[in-house]
This record gives sequence, structure tokens and C-alpha cells, in this order.
Amino acid sequence: MSDIPAYPSFRELEITDKNVFDSALADYPPEISEFTFTNLYCWKDTYQFKVSRFQDVLIVRSDEQKAPVFLPAVGRAADKPGIMLVLQDSGGQFIRVPEDVKRIFEGDTLVRISEDPDNFDYVYAFADLAALQGRKFDGKRNLIKKFKSNCVYEYQAVDGTNLRECAAFEETWCSIKDCDHTPGLAHERRAYEEMLRNFSAFSLHGGVLKVGGRIAAVAIAERLNPQTLVMHILKADPHLAGGYQTMLWEFLNHETENFTYVNLEQDLGVEGLKRSKLSYHPQYMVKKYKITLARLISS
Repeated sequence: MSDIPAYPSFRELEITDKNVFDSALADYPPEISEFTFTNLYCWKDTYQFKVSRFQDVLIVRSDEQKAPVFLPAVGRAADKPGIMLVLQDSGGQFIRVPEDVKRIFEGDTLVRISEDPDNFDYVYAFADLAALQGRKFDGKRNLIKKFKSNCVYEYQAVDGTNLRECAAFEETWCSIKDCDHTPGLAHERRAYEEMLRNFSAFSLHGGVLKVGGRIAAVAIAERLNPQTLVMHILKADPHLAGGYQTMLWEFLNHETENFTYVNLEQDLGVEGLKRSKLSYHPQYMVKKYKITLARLISS
């Protein structure tokens, strides 16, 4: 496993870890949106991710908070003894725990399991979002129609020729949204910059809308598992009504790989994001949980 240290030693994530993570995730395809190397690497500074190897799996730790927290093992389904060992050693907590791991701990009095609804992933039928047919999508089609009536635009795939333009768009977007004084947006900007910096290495899919020769919207996504595309970035000029809806629709209709589902990630408890994601009528939610030692709760 490269030079990743054996548990209980950890080190920071490095770009050279990509092949190791990709191999592990290919053998055990994930459902939760956090489990792509892109997501882990691009958010490593925000969450202070560290990595270790435990037997034949990878363990990712976040040192963002006072007490460490861990993501479930990368590389296979749950290893209950391994999780218990890490919990007892560290006094920490496992977060973003998927259903298959949660199930093996049900009824175990040594731990407490709690839902983490702010981090549930919204998953949609790819065909539904690409077609937007039926009355339930009337509002989306109307916004796209409005964008088309107000803007003459062209769609372009993101590649090596327009990455600098994508970066310039982010700076303009952040000046409007005041990213410097909004921690969540500042963290997202750093993640976005990492995606652009490593766009080819991460095998990302991307698209932009250009209005008047300048980028007005950006979408960046990648394959999460054999059936699912996960959307990492979707943003548009907030002054252009219908920009977000048109960007998503155009991107999905230009996507050449076959996908059954689209994962639009979580709403983070932000009410506006929740309303927006629900308005696209998710087919199902990917639930996530926290696993904590019972003695930590009672102490």
C-alpha cells in the first residue's frame, strides 16, 4: 500500500496515494459521496485528513476537531473488530458510516448509533434529470427556458484548454458570494482549485456554459461506482436566472458515459440547499450514521 504507514501511525494524504485508493474503491465500490479520492484529497486541508493502513484496508482520520474522528474503512465492507479497536484506542468516533457497516453494530451495547441526516446523499435517476419530463419538473423547464431566452450560450467540456477560465470564473463567483468571509465557501474554493489543478489525474468529467465568451456556469463530477455519477461542483452566475438548472441539464445531456443514477451529495443542514435538492425529486437517500463508544456518551 505505497508508503502509507501501518496503524496506529498516520500521515497526511498525498497525491501519490491515488492509485492505492482507486484500487481499494474499485474492489469495493462505495455509495457514499465522500468515498472518492478526489473528495478526500481536495478537502484534506479543511478536514485535516490523515491516512493509515489497517491490515488490508485504509483508515482515514480527521483531525479538524479536538477529538479525532474516522471515516469507515476504505477497501471493503465493515470490519467490526477493527472499528472497535480504533474506537477504543483513540476515544474517537466513526462518521459517514454507510448502511452495511451500521447493520453489523445494531444491538451492540458497546456503541451508540445515530443518524446523520445533514449528510444524507440525494440520489436521482439519471434519465429523469437529463429529460426533465412531466409536471413535477415544470419549474425546472421554465427556468431553463428563461435562461435560454435571456442568454445566447454555448456548452463546452472542461479540458486543458479552459481550466484557467474555470479558475477565473470561481474568483468572480467568490467576489459575488464573499467567499473570504464565509468559511464554508472558502473551503469549497480550495477544494475547487485542487480539482482544477489535478483535473486530468482525477479523471473528472466537467462542463461549462459560456455567455458572451465568458464562463457563466461550471459542473464537475466523476464516477462514484459503476452505476452512479457524483456531482462535486455545480455553480452558476447568480445574476443569471436558470443558470444552475441549465448547467446541470446540459451537462447530463452531454455526458457520454452510461450512468443509472446521479448523486448530488448532501445538504449539510442548509435549508436552501435542502429545498433545491428536494425540488429535483430524489429517487432515494443514501443514509449515513455515526458510531460512538457508549462510555464516551455516558462520561
